[in-house]
Amino acid sequence: MVERLTINPAYQHLSPTSALLIGCFGAQAVLGGLFIAFSRWTRRTFAIYGAALLPFFWFNYYFVFVVPALTRWMALDFGANLFMLGICAWGWRTAPSEWEPVLPRQ
Repeated sequence: MVERLTINPAYQHLSPTSALLIGCFGAQAVLGGLFIAFSRWTRRTFAIYGAALLPFFWFNYYFVFVVPALTRWMALDFGANLFMLGICAWGWRTAPSEWEPVLPRQ
C-alpha cells in the first residue's frame, strides 16, 4: 500500500524487492528515533542532526519534480523534514553548549 501511495505507477514494481526497500525507510525512521531517544542534546547535536537532514530535501525535490518517481504524497515527508529542521534550529539556539548531567538530589 505504501508503494502504491508514494511511488508513481510508471515506477512501481510491487515486488518483494520493492517492499523490502520501502521497509528500509521504516527501519531508518526507527534508527532515527533511537538516535533521538538516546542522544545528549547539546548545540552540537542539534547542528549535526540538522545538517544530516539537508540531503533529504534534495531527495524529495529530485524524485518528485525532476525524475517524478514519487507522488505528491512525498510532500508530507518534505514537511516533516522541514519541521525537524525547525526543531533543530530552535534546539541549537536553546541547548547548552556542553552536556550537563542531571544529578539526583541528596
